[in-house]
Amino acid sequence: MLTYRVALMGSPVNYTVEWSDENLQYLKALGFNTIQLNIAWGSRPGDEPLNMEDVVLTDELDAETRAAVTHRQKQLQFRLAQCKKHGLRSIFHFGAPFNNKEGYYGLPLRRCTFDPETTAQCVQMLQMLHKQIPGIDDILIYTFDQDAWQCSEFIHCETCRGIPLHKRLTPFLHAMCDTWRAMNPQGILWWEPWEMSAGQVYRIMELVPKENFGLSLHSNIGEVQKTRPADIWFCNTTRLAAARGIPVIAELFLAEASEETEPLLRVPCPQLTYSQIHTVMQVEGVVGVKEYYGLVPNNNDPCLEMAGQVFANETRCLSECLQALAAPYGDYAEAMVAMWQLVSEAYLLFPWDVSWYAREIGKASLDHGWQSAFLRGKQAPSPSWESTRQVVFMKTDNNEPNPYMCEDIGLRCEVAAEKFAEACAAASALEAFMTGSAATQMQEVSASLDYFRRVCVSYALHLRETNVANMLRESGMPYPAHLLAEMEALLTQDAANQGLTGRVMESCKMFRQNPQVWLAIYLLLGEGEPRERGEFTLTTR
Repeated sequence: MLTYRVALMGSPVNYTVEWSDENLQYLKALGFNTIQLNIAWGSRPGDEPLNMEDVVLTDELDAETRAAVTHRQKQLQFRLAQCKKHGLRSIFHFGAPFNNKEGYYGLPLRRCTFDPETTAQCVQMLQMLHKQIPGIDDILIYTFDQDAWQCSEFIHCETCRGIPLHKRLTPFLHAMCDTWRAMNPQGILWWEPWEMSAGQVYRIMELVPKENFGLSLHSNIGEVQKTRPADIWFCNTTRLAAARGIPVIAELFLAEASEETEPLLRVPCPQLTYSQIHTVMQVEGVVGVKEYYGLVPNNNDPCLEMAGQVFANETRCLSECLQALAAPYGDYAEAMVAMWQLVSEAYLLFPWDVSWYAREIGKASLDHGWQSAFLRGKQAPSPSWESTRQVVFMKTDNNEPNPYMCEDIGLRCEVAAEKFAEACAAASALEAFMTGSAATQMQEVSASLDYFRRVCVSYALHLRETNVANMLRESGMPYPAHLLAEMEALLTQDAANQGLTGRVMESCKMFRQNPQVWLAIYLLLGEGEPRERGEFTLTTR
C-alpha cells in the first residue's frame, strides 16, 4: 500500500504555478497526501530554494541577501499554511552540505562532510531552519547533487583521502537525523543517495539510521525514466532497507511533462504512468511514490489523472483505468485510448538508454550540425557516473562512438519516428472532432508528438549520413553508386525534415554538384571535446 503519495507543485519550466486552494484541493482529490514545499532544482528556477542557506537568516548576511532569504521564508510559510489548511503533509527538500558546484566541475570542495566542523554547521543550520520556519513535517536531503557535492577519497581532500564515502557520510546522516528527531519526533528525514555507486549505496545501508529515517530513490540508479523503473539497484537497495525497517519512496515521472521531454507541452502516455507505479509497488519495502520533476494541477493531464486512478484503487487493472480516463470523450473514448497506446509504444521504442542527453529531446535542434554525428555521454565526475550508471546508459563518456552504436541508435530512432507518425495521425483525427479547449489540447498533443518525431528523424539521418560518408571516403573514387544514391536520399529527407531551410539546403546543393568536395567539408570528425554546456542535441558535438 502506498502510504506516502508526494506531489511537487510546478516544475523547473513551469515554476509559477500557484499554491492556490483550487490547485491543492485538486492534488488532494487525486490522492496525494504530501507536498514538497520547493522545486529544489539545480538551476534554481524562479529563485526556488535549493539549500538551507537559501532560507535561513544568519548574522553575517548582507542586506540584499537578507531580503532575499526573508522573501523565501515568507513564501515557504505561506505554502506550509496551505498544506496544513488542506490536511497535507509537507517535505522541505535541500542539498547539504552546501558546496556550490565545485564538485560538478571537479574542483576542490570548501566543506568536507567528514570534517566535524561541517557537520556541526549543518546541524546548527537545521536547528535554525526549524526555529525560523516551524511546522515542516519532513525533510529530504541530497548529498552530492543539489549543490551538495562530496569529496573524493582518491583525489580531492587530504581529510578524506583513503576513507570510503559510506564511512564519511554515515556520521553526518546520523547527526542530521538525530537533530531532526529531537526537534520533530513525528518527522522523517528522507535521504536521496544520489550520485553514489551501487556498491557505496549497498554498503551504507548497514550503517544509516533506522528511526525517523527513510530513503527517497530515483526509479533506477541512472535517473528517473518512464520506461525503466525498478532496476536491480533499486530492488536491491529497497530490499536492504526493508531488512532494517527503513521505508522507501520511489521517485517517478507521474505527469505528461518531465525532464525527458521538457519543454514539449503534451506527450500523453498514461499507460507508462500506470506501469511505473505498479512496477515499484511490487518491490518489497516501497511505501510511497513521489513526483520527481513537477506537476501542473487542473491541466487535464491524462498521465497525472492515471496516477489518481491508481491511488484510488491500487488493484484496478490498466484497461479499467484507461476506460475511466477516456469516458469524458464519449464516442471517441476508444480512439483516445488507442492514441495513448501509440504514444506509449513510440515512447518505449525511443533509445532512452543511449545517454542522459537523450532526455533533452524537447530542446534538440532539427539542424543537427554538419560535423560527424556524435553520441554525447559525459556528465558529472561522480562515483555513479564513473561506474554503475554505465549499466543504464550506453554512453557515459565523450569517446567516439563505434559505427555499430551509431547504426543501432539511428535505426531505433527510425522505428520510434514511424510509431510517432502513427500517433500524430491518430491525434490529428481526434482533433478534427473536437472544439474549444479540447481541440486546443489536441493541437498541443499533435505539435509535441510531431516535434518528437522530427527529432527522431533528425538523429537517425545524422547518424546514417555520418556512417555513409565514412564508407564513401574509405571506398575512394569511383564512389559506389548505391552509397551515392543513399546519401542523396538521406540529404533530401533531411532537408524536408528541416522545412527546406537553413544549412541543409547548401549541403544538398554542394553534394549534388560535387560529392568529392562535399566529403572534404561535411561530416568530418570534429576537434576537441564536445561542448558541455549550451544547446542540447544528442548527436551534435
